[in-house]
Parts: sequence; C-alpha cells; structure tokens
Amino acid sequence: MKLALTTTIATALLSTSAIANTFESQHRIGLGYTSTDISHPSVDGTADWGNGIKLEYGYEFNRIVGINASYGTNKDSDGAYGLNTKLEGTSIKFDTDIGYKFLLDGFSIKPYGAIGLVHYSEKQTISYGQASASDTWNDTNIFIGTGVRAEFGHNIYTDLRFDFTYFDNEVIELDYDQFSFTVGYKF
Repeated sequence: MKLALTTTIATALLSTSAIANTFESQHRIGLGYTSTDISHPSVDGTADWGNGIKLEYGYEFNRIVGINASYGTNKDSDGAYGLNTKLEGTSIKFDTDIGYKFLLDGFSIKPYGAIGLVHYSEKQTISYGQASASDTWNDTNIFIGTGVRAEFGHNIYTDLRFDFTYFDNEVIELDYDQFSFTVGYKF
C-alpha cells in the first residue's frame, strides 16, 4: 500500500511539473506604426511630433519575462505663411517586459509593463524661402511602458504599446510619449 501511494504521489508531482513546463521560448519579429507626442513641463498640452514605422525583435524566456529591441522613426512637417518646419527622429530601444501570458482557446494575451533604455536622435529644419537652419540633438535615457500582446495561432502576433520617456539636459526638457502598434511573426 505504501509503495502504491508513493508511486501515485511521485507520478502526480512529475506530471504536474511537466504540464507546467510546456512553454517553449519564442523569438518574434514585427513591423508596425509609431506615433510620438511631446509635452514641456511648463506648458499645458501636448504636440504631435510625427508618425513613422517601427521594426522590433523580441524573445520570450517564459510566460512572464521577455526582452525586446526596436528601431522606430518619426517624421512630421508643417508650414504656414512661407515658414516651413521639418522634423525627423529615430529611436533605438532595449527593454524587458514583465507580465503574464494567459493561454486561451486558439490565442493568448499578455498584458505587461516594460522598462528599458532608449536612444533618441532628432533633426529639425526650419526654412523660409531660400534660407534654412537645422538643429540636431541626441539623448539616451530610461523609459517605462505598458502594453498588451496577443498571439493568434502558432505564428502571428500583435502588440499594442505605450512608452514614456523624460529628457532633461542643457538643450531640452521634454516628455516623450510613444504609441506603437506592431504585427509580426513568431518562431
């Protein structure tokens, strides 16, 4: 009787860990849309800072922790009364996301929080007639974010994300908020 009980308990414990450990780490790559807004701490309101594309790579270690690397662009232009402004920016981000992937019938969903490092480069050009002036700046800072990733079937995913960064240096003091939506392939 003791042998049967011991065997039953051992089998139950081993199969529980085998079932709980069915997650396989996954790579993913995606392409998406990004939109950037800025706000200055001493000025009310936000300004549209352009839209662009985003290329991202991610790797999930388990249902909770993943890492991400992305490259995004934002471009915008505006003009009135002969005065034209052109903006071109890029961001490179490395981060980790922490959440929990819920497995549902045919798809999964993972709400998460993210923290990482962003390097942002920007060039602004202002022109009036034949005259023009340009200004560039680069900065690196920590950012935080929140998002939700949905996976459909075995290979398709979408990611909806908001990232928040604050730049404060001799040249600029701004809040940068980025929204992105990515569709990609996981393998």
